[in-house]
Amino acid sequence: MSVEEIQKVARLLKALGEFNRLSLVYELCGCKAPKNAMCLCECCSVDASGVSRHLKVLAQEGIVASEKKGREITYSLNREEIAEKLRALADKIENSHE
Repeated sequence: MSVEEIQKVARLLKALGEFNRLSLVYELCGCKAPKNAMCLCECCSVDASGVSRHLKVLAQEGIVASEKKGREITYSLNREEIAEKLRALADKIENSHE
């Protein structure tokens, strides 16, 4: 892997490594439709503004996609992209030999 690819994986893992952000990802795993920050507050112990800040970090790393409709922003999980990145790391770990 190139240094740039490793840096991307590190940023992804850092974003997922915070408890509330990972809780949001788990919550979005069960959602069939995009959700706004207020709907996602139930899964973690922070208020809507905190959830919004966490969602912004997740969006910056491409973990979630956001869509603005008027004043509301809804979020959905970029399932295939994240699964592919995590699977590539798992495959690298599993298939590496010294």
